[in-house]
Amino acid sequence: MLTEPVLENRNEQPYLAIRSEVDMQEIPAILPPLVPEVFTWLSKNNVTPAGPPFFRYLACNPGNRFIVEVGVPVAKEVKGDDRVQMGYFPAGHYAKVTHLGSYDRLKEAHMFLESWVEKNGLHCKQSVSNGSISWDSRTEFYVNDWKEEPDPDKWQTDVLFLLAGE
Repeated sequence: MLTEPVLENRNEQPYLAIRSEVDMQEIPAILPPLVPEVFTWLSKNNVTPAGPPFFRYLACNPGNRFIVEVGVPVAKEVKGDDRVQMGYFPAGHYAKVTHLGSYDRLKEAHMFLESWVEKNGLHCKQSVSNGSISWDSRTEFYVNDWKEEPDPDKWQTDVLFLLAGE
């Protein structure tokens, strides 16, 4: 199930994340285990999360090879290391839709939000070069913890796209 999309302004938000390059079909096997790795790093370094974990899609290269950051927002800048690195969500105007249900249907949420953005005369902040597409911010925030809520029908994921030109 999807909510109606909304527009929202967001301030710049620091985060810590692990970057990975994966094929679309590898996402369920490779990316979720990185979430507890980031939380373990935060705990060892006495850093408190400032929001839910996320997957931030940075680029899609030819052959559906994605560059993705798996991370957690933090309240202030924190020095990372070779594995866990500091990043920032840019301040700006975002389109957001909330997906309720299993993660295997998140692609539909992305497609729905893309269509809604286009129908409303808006544009995602992105660039295309040599068959690759890069996004300034295309993110899935996993609002509730699947370990605490075992019913996939109750999983809540916010999908946000940074919009251009605002």
